[in-house]
Amino acid sequence: MRYPGLLLTVLFLILTASIACVDASAEPVRIEDETDRQIVEAFLAHTRQVPERITAERCREMAAEKTEGFTWEIMPFLQMTLVAYELTADTDYLDFFVQTFANMRAAMTEGPDGYLGWYGKALPGFQPPEDPDRPVDVQINSFRATQLLSQFIEHVDKDPGLRERYSEQREQYIDLMVNDLVDKWTARGNYVDLGERGAIYRTHFDLKVDKGNLTQPGNKLSIITHGLLALYRVTGEDRYMKKAVKLGTHFKRRMMLEDGLYTWNYWDPAGAWDVHPDHDNRWKHWIGAEHRAGYYNHSVAFAVTLYHHGVVFDERDIERFLRTQMKRVWNADVENPAFSRVDGRSTDGSYASGALAPWNKTLASFLYGGRRQQDRLERAPHPWQGGPAAAGWIRGKLIGLPAASGGRRLHSDAGEKFSRDPKNRELLEELAFEVAGDGYRPPRTPADWPDMPADPGRGGKQPGQ
Repeated sequence: MRYPGLLLTVLFLILTASIACVDASAEPVRIEDETDRQIVEAFLAHTRQVPERITAERCREMAAEKTEGFTWEIMPFLQMTLVAYELTADTDYLDFFVQTFANMRAAMTEGPDGYLGWYGKALPGFQPPEDPDRPVDVQINSFRATQLLSQFIEHVDKDPGLRERYSEQREQYIDLMVNDLVDKWTARGNYVDLGERGAIYRTHFDLKVDKGNLTQPGNKLSIITHGLLALYRVTGEDRYMKKAVKLGTHFKRRMMLEDGLYTWNYWDPAGAWDVHPDHDNRWKHWIGAEHRAGYYNHSVAFAVTLYHHGVVFDERDIERFLRTQMKRVWNADVENPAFSRVDGRSTDGSYASGALAPWNKTLASFLYGGRRQQDRLERAPHPWQGGPAAAGWIRGKLIGLPAASGGRRLHSDAGEKFSRDPKNRELLEELAFEVAGDGYRPPRTPADWPDMPADPGRGGKQPGQ
């Protein structure tokens, strides 16, 4: 997600009335920009209130009435505590993470197949008309939580004292991620391996006819992939990296190449399960260019995080995404920006990817300076704008680069570890390819795809799993 081209140099104050418990292996971020310091001070004040805001009662209400809201309205608060810890090295924020996730965990219930999840009503556009109150489990909740829990473990694993202090939580989190958040989607049949074309996840089966058993769009596959990669980093279990590689391969195979830059669709069909059950020559979903700035940012981050792990996407791919950013979707004018979708159609949305900022100082300046910095300062007192909405901006500007400056791979060690196994190396070689010619062209109707993959059917939790 991420990061700027600003050098971090001097002074950061840890705001707390009590004596801070500081991780001896980490140091507070030091900054000299007074505006940034004020933004961070307000952010830390909001973060200290997170356990009080994200109560068990609020989590139960969210799960019951709008379960996908966990990803968009609950987990951004949980992320704040990790960003605050990275900024300050104050372990109070790790404690806030533990308290807040305990409240979230209290809202989990057991589904019909025995797996824990945040079961509740689907979003209105996804509810089956015959049973709108049917409780469902939402994939992106599982994988976004997995990413955050894994990041917590990565922080505590860096220091033997913290690993011991949080050993109980560490064990519980890994057990929950493996047994109730991630592997269940394979057991249920939502993960579909497409061979050399990669893999996808399908949505929950018990949704509206044109929303259920549907290939997930790129922005949600990005969330899933971030979770899989984070879980691989803390467990070392190859199956999670393999799935991430397969998902990334499918995304890359959807790239269209125009004038040396990438374009892509918001959604593409992946197999027979995407055919509309009531119209055999229609897809369940429309095919068209990425149409929202937020989706664009997720999709670009999908490729960039795989690049940082040294798999699927390489420097040439990053160059092509950069051309899309700097020549197609943004006019590269910091003072008078204008934006387009990836297909060139003008839009009001701010198509500016933080994931690409390490490669371009102009983009970094636009994202983290000038108007956007002032906007963050003006909104800093607001509980949402100064808290969850500020977390990614703060982390991008003050933490990501120097680590990612110039496109340095952040998790190359994970990719190297995976590649040391000859079977994994063989898999990477089998899947590797370069987008050439015009790249992908989507089948506009099922009739345009004579060798489309068959529907593998549903899965389910088997005895002993």
